[in-house]
Amino acid sequence: MLFFSSPGYDWIAEYWLRSQAGVRLRVEFELGFKDLLIFNVTHQLRSLTVHLFLALAPLLLFFFADADEPIVVTSLMAVMAFLACWIIQLIFLAIYLRLGNNQTMLTRKVIELRHDALYEESRFAKSLHFWQWMRKAVRRHGYIVIYTTSLTAFVIPKRAFHDEGDHEKFWVAVNRKMVLSTEAP
Repeated sequence: MLFFSSPGYDWIAEYWLRSQAGVRLRVEFELGFKDLLIFNVTHQLRSLTVHLFLALAPLLLFFFADADEPIVVTSLMAVMAFLACWIIQLIFLAIYLRLGNNQTMLTRKVIELRHDALYEESRFAKSLHFWQWMRKAVRRHGYIVIYTTSLTAFVIPKRAFHDEGDHEKFWVAVNRKMVLSTEAP
C-alpha cells in the first residue's frame, strides 16, 4: 500500500507512483525501549572509539602488572577486565535509557520519503531532513538505520513494513535517494 500525500508535492507523488510502483514511501510505527536498546548496543559494539576507551583500564592493568606475574596471567586479567568494562557499560546503557526522559524517541512516528528530504513526524515535532546532509543508511538486526550525523539516526524497525517486499523496496528507495543526493551538483 502506497502512502504519499503532502500539499505542494503532487508532481513528486505522481513521479514516485510511476517510477516506484508499489513502494511504500511512508511508514508508521512505534519505537519501543527494546528498539532503542538494540540500536544503541549495536552502535556501541561497532564503535572503534568506544572499544578504545573501554580498553584503557585493561591496558593499564596489563602494563602496570606485577613483573613476577606470568604474561599469560596478566593477559587473561586484561581480557577479563575488558569484558567486565563492556558488561558494566551495557548495564549502564540499559539503566540510562530506561530512566532517561526519552518520550520524544519512544513514541509513534511517521517517516516519509520525499523528493528532496526525509520527513519525520511524531506528536512532538515535524521535521524535514534533506538528503544531501544524510551521512549513511544501514540495515542491522531487523532495523533500517538512517544516520543524520555520526551520533543521531532514524531507527525504523522491520515490523513497520507490511511484508519483506515493502521493507526491501523502502531500503532500495532510501539508498537511491542517498546516492542521487551525493551526485547532485
